[in-house]
Amino acid sequence: MTISPPPSPVSDLLAFTAGQGHPDYPCLSRTHAPSSCVPCADFSLWLRERAARGDVEAVSEYLFRMREANPGLGESADVLRANYTQLAQRILAAPLDRYLQNGDESAYLDLQVSLILLAVHEGFSGFIMTGEAADFMASVMAPHVLAVCQANELIDARNQFVCEMAKEMSYWAAWPMLEPGSLPAVAPPDHAALRRLLAVLCTLPHGARAHAVDAIRHLSAHPHLPKTLASLSRYETRKRGLDVSLSSRLILGSGLVVPATDLEGWLGSWTRRDLLGFLAQSGVGARNSWGKERLAEVAKTECAELLRARMDEAGVVELAPEHVEGAALLREHVEATRECWRVWLAFGTGIA
Repeated sequence: MTISPPPSPVSDLLAFTAGQGHPDYPCLSRTHAPSSCVPCADFSLWLRERAARGDVEAVSEYLFRMREANPGLGESADVLRANYTQLAQRILAAPLDRYLQNGDESAYLDLQVSLILLAVHEGFSGFIMTGEAADFMASVMAPHVLAVCQANELIDARNQFVCEMAKEMSYWAAWPMLEPGSLPAVAPPDHAALRRLLAVLCTLPHGARAHAVDAIRHLSAHPHLPKTLASLSRYETRKRGLDVSLSSRLILGSGLVVPATDLEGWLGSWTRRDLLGFLAQSGVGARNSWGKERLAEVAKTECAELLRARMDEAGVVELAPEHVEGAALLREHVEATRECWRVWLAFGTGIA
């Protein structure tokens, strides 16, 4: 019997993309410039399987393929591959429980995959605190119960870095010092409504999970402004890898959101030009002198059924009623934990 060798990481990656990628860079997005190094899909499930078995070669190949259109300083492909192999080794060997304890195997695997996704665009130094990597971490790690330990070591490292940077750049001089014991907990509050929501989030892959949190945060803060799931995926989330159409289906299928019924709220997001165009297409006379409020009122009065059909077709959503309370708690939790993730990413990963 002939035993076939396992597929190479590159052929495996290409199979996972299923032809979604850029013609010249098949793992990168078709809709973003290749130099921005935006993945064409959410690779977290692919990475999770390989990280679980410590597959350095596969993780290295992923990092190389994500950066090949904009590798940086112009090293040869061989040097770049060697650099990404070393980075993959450091990520897979990182002592993640040094500052984050009490997590289960799934939590640390999610943490590892998150670091790989971030490593495409980020370096794990103090400068990571200036971006939105911590926001992504707060979103994808929200379902996991982790305890921060030796937090004052992280605070001391952070304060020292800020002080050193402030000597040369005024930007850093505006950063306040953190007091000992001031890092918030990263474990979510023990509340039944939040636990139900987090249990659903945990079933989603990283990209869809971050997309879901983007949507939940908006819909919780602005319940009378329903939007499409596609419009609620932030660039910072897509930058880590996201197939918006697939993640939208996953989020809707999870029951976290439902098709919107608030017609007035949806119309509130339209511009005056949108309303004029819609009424003209619908054969309803409207004067250019009319304000947005009057145009919206005419649209609701004359074209309510057509508007509802348009709203359904567009995929406008609102929070599912059973998750409204949990969504508010999640929004507060994500916003509260960003500072802790910011400091941990800069000084606690163990990735030199």
